[in-house]
Amino acid sequence: MFRRRLCCLIVILVCSALSQASYTRADRPPPHLGYGIHIAPNTHVEPGLVNALGMDWVKIYEPGQAASYPNKHVLYRMDLRWPTDWPAFKAQVASHASGLAGLHIDAVEIGNEPNLVNEWVHNPNAWEYVQMLRVAYTTIKNVNPNIIVVSAGLAPTLTTPDRTAVNDLAFAEEMLGNGAGKWFDAFGYHPYGYNLPPEADPNKNQLVFRRVERIRALMEKYGVYKQVWLTEFGWLRDPAEDGVTCDDNNPEFKGFAWLRVSGEQQANYLVRAFQYADENWPWVGPMFVWNLNWHQQTWLNMCSHQRWFSLLRLNGEQTLAFKKLQAMERHYSDYRPRLELHADALSVQVSLACLRRMPLGKFTIENVGYPLPVALTVEPVNGAAPPFVEVSPTSARPGDTINVFINPLGLEIPGQYPVYINVKAQIDGRPISQSIQGYVVADQTAAGC
Repeated sequence: MFRRRLCCLIVILVCSALSQASYTRADRPPPHLGYGIHIAPNTHVEPGLVNALGMDWVKIYEPGQAASYPNKHVLYRMDLRWPTDWPAFKAQVASHASGLAGLHIDAVEIGNEPNLVNEWVHNPNAWEYVQMLRVAYTTIKNVNPNIIVVSAGLAPTLTTPDRTAVNDLAFAEEMLGNGAGKWFDAFGYHPYGYNLPPEADPNKNQLVFRRVERIRALMEKYGVYKQVWLTEFGWLRDPAEDGVTCDDNNPEFKGFAWLRVSGEQQANYLVRAFQYADENWPWVGPMFVWNLNWHQQTWLNMCSHQRWFSLLRLNGEQTLAFKKLQAMERHYSDYRPRLELHADALSVQVSLACLRRMPLGKFTIENVGYPLPVALTVEPVNGAAPPFVEVSPTSARPGDTINVFINPLGLEIPGQYPVYINVKAQIDGRPISQSIQGYVVADQTAAGC
């Protein structure tokens, strides 16, 4: 929806090496979603139950939980707080990252909802969170460069007068303005649907599932084209359907009564949320339903809102939401990067009267798919005759800008000459590649000599 337009440029995507599925909808983007579920800490959930739900990801809160799901991708929430001793903090993160190395954990989320005071040591501060994220990211990558680092999922909210909650859009913009885009592999977000359907227009309603589109627009404004991971989302089922009376007079439910939807609405909204993201948001990766089994946390008050997002009832019975998600059509991602090359123009006019090496333009490499674990090779395609293309640098990561130069020495005939640059990598022995095309226009005038 917020894709940047390209001007005076032809982009060619080379993806013949990647398998493609056939779709019932011609306009559906290639498979890009992961299907995830939250597993409560201090509980045991039979892996077969997660298999039955059709999820290929789990989100966990204790590293040891990963062993129960050897055939799933795993996101682990690493809870960190604003440090008072930075060397000790770095040592703590490094030790934690080392401990994850052999535990079948694919990704870590750095904290949780830092735009809320109950998740921060004092009132939320985006600049502080970025500093913590930067140190955590670089420390984790030094220990385990292959692990995916996801920024803390922001809570969709509005700023309160006492700033104990800060508008997620303002918080995200301040994060991005302070360079956060360099310190995560994917942006974490919690697009709860509140009491509205997943298709509700974010320009007409403040707090809706599609508010993530406004987050994505901010990312593109700051030139960050990494995936957004929906690390929590869901709808709150009305406790009255299970014979439990909860309202704003109950301190455990205060502020949540207005979120209630029926069990049928919860089920339909969850399925439609996955469908909407699948068809409209090619920049979204794994989506994690909150939650599978918090209803079975015996220490929680019966009116704790956490219980009523659950897909299992207190006795373990599956809700209608569980059953409808189980039956939902899926298009699983192949978890491969998807490169985009962005430029305003990549062309130059030269005179045969004064041929010389000169800039052709520049382009930026972005990855809108799964995080890229290796460096990319940037390679000009040159034949035996001019013009010849040169690039700098020749090795890059997503987010890098490539400068392109043209050497037309030896050209003798006026005309338009296409030039090409390949950007490619090998991932697990399989190639991924994209090419960009520019033009050199040669004439016999002496203009510009």
